[in-house]
Amino acid sequence: MVNMAGRREALELRLERLLILAGALELPTLATFERPDVNGWLPAACEKAWPQSGLRLEKRSFDCCRDEQIRAAIAGLDREQLLVAGSETDVCVLQSTLSLLELGYQVFLLDDCVFSSEPHPETALRRMEAAGAVPATLKTAIYELKREVCEPADPAAGRGGWEALMHRLGDPEAWPSWR
Repeated sequence: MVNMAGRREALELRLERLLILAGALELPTLATFERPDVNGWLPAACEKAWPQSGLRLEKRSFDCCRDEQIRAAIAGLDREQLLVAGSETDVCVLQSTLSLLELGYQVFLLDDCVFSSEPHPETALRRMEAAGAVPATLKTAIYELKREVCEPADPAAGRGGWEALMHRLGDPEAWPSWR
């Protein structure tokens, strides 16, 4: 879990890489924004990486699943497994993740792609894990999706396959520390 103090670069890089991965693999992408007129939308690098078919929805509650339109959009993704990233770990991410689990989704909580203004959100992470969220990192997700050491010719990767995608993502070991 990234605490924003001194970690903005690491967080934004990981969120950008997550969006690059989603776009290249044509993974359905949905983002919710609470009061974007006040809190803003995406950082510039993430905006540039946003998948063309991605959905952006404004939410009015901390738990995105309380909104019928958002719940329907999530169901419309036609996925049972979801990668979860975003802000605030101990409020919006927590409440949304708990609801997603109650709705029957398998949630992979990307610890290095969630963040909070709260300096100690570990309790929220433990609570989500105890409820069934699977702890993961973006690096873990990338390699679980890739599955092979060699460069598989996965047609879903498109535009040059995994070799080109891994070049765009860069070496996760060289990314700035998120802790």
